[in-house]
Amino acid sequence: MRFRRVAGGAGAGAARRPAGLLRLVCLAVLAWSVVGPAWADIVMTDAAGREVRLERPATRIVTNESLILLSLALIDPDPVARLAGWAAPQRVDRGIYDAFRRRFPAIDRIPVVGAVVPSNVSMEALLSVQPDLFVVRIWQPGWDDLARQLEAAGVPVLFLDGPSTATRSPADATAFSIELLGKAIGREEQAGAFAEFVRSRYRMVAERLAGTAERPKVLMDVHAGALCCYTPGRGNRITQDLQLAGGHNIGSDFVAGYDGQLSTEYVLGAEPDVYIGTGSPHLAAQGGLALGGGIDAASARASLRAVLGRNLLGELAAVREGRAFAVSHQLAISALSVLAFECFATWSHPDLFADLDPAETLAEINRRFLAVPVEGTFWIGLKDEAGGARP
Repeated sequence: MRFRRVAGGAGAGAARRPAGLLRLVCLAVLAWSVVGPAWADIVMTDAAGREVRLERPATRIVTNESLILLSLALIDPDPVARLAGWAAPQRVDRGIYDAFRRRFPAIDRIPVVGAVVPSNVSMEALLSVQPDLFVVRIWQPGWDDLARQLEAAGVPVLFLDGPSTATRSPADATAFSIELLGKAIGREEQAGAFAEFVRSRYRMVAERLAGTAERPKVLMDVHAGALCCYTPGRGNRITQDLQLAGGHNIGSDFVAGYDGQLSTEYVLGAEPDVYIGTGSPHLAAQGGLALGGGIDAASARASLRAVLGRNLLGELAAVREGRAFAVSHQLAISALSVLAFECFATWSHPDLFADLDPAETLAEINRRFLAVPVEGTFWIGLKDEAGGARP
């Protein structure tokens, strides 16, 4: 084998190599100083208008609201693994919780720390699980003080809900919170896909309603049961969703704030065109409206009939004529609220949205997004046998 001789010999080549290596090192240092390390800080402006910085995607999240499980499940194939602690796990629909447990048994080992409201939170308990991020999904003014304490202890705090979301539409508020969460855990692409899906569903309904002035009067009876009628007020997302879906919540004429009680006399005098109750599985023990994960359509419809048999609700024309419906309360206040929104549209304007099937929307969400498909009866009609109850 013949080797080519290089002018200057091996000694000259060896002398040049350190200089070339030094130049490469200098270039690398310069590039690092400009763009930073590969895991450069994640910088976000949260729903409280605060700048939040993370050194890397969060892997040990603690939250004040257990329904964040559904938000994580929409963008992360293993949502349970990211939860280092949570508050009030009983707020998760029991049927949905059981479905997650079958896939992720570790859900039973998530420590219960903190609380939904800031006044009941122990800083020591929160710090004991060594979180790398605390997420506030339900905002109250008292969380600001706790956020400062946590950040002083080295734990970043991210508000998914806050003053800045009050002026956002329900679609934008849902999309914004999912996109924030996605950025915090390094799942921006997945979060962006779900955010656009939600916005597209709202756009479709808005386009159909553009030429429609009619706004049927709707009685929203939340946590429907023994008393009539607790209702969302003017500032409630459920009221806003109903309005965007083409209906009008009669409770918003009476209740200016978040929610409040309506008298039976007021309801009968208002004579709503449509009745919509919200319920959850745990209400079955109280004789209330029970629907959600793991509940069959027949049981859900029976509970709706039982509720409508009380408090003179049966005297409403909406009930007598079969314009009475029920939807999962947890669905309506979670990242899956787009499903409740579509139900509101089909119930408020059945002719205009005859081809809109929330069950198909849920099937697409199960297929494209959710780590654990949700199955059960999440909405039902008094007379419609299908009732939108298919998973």
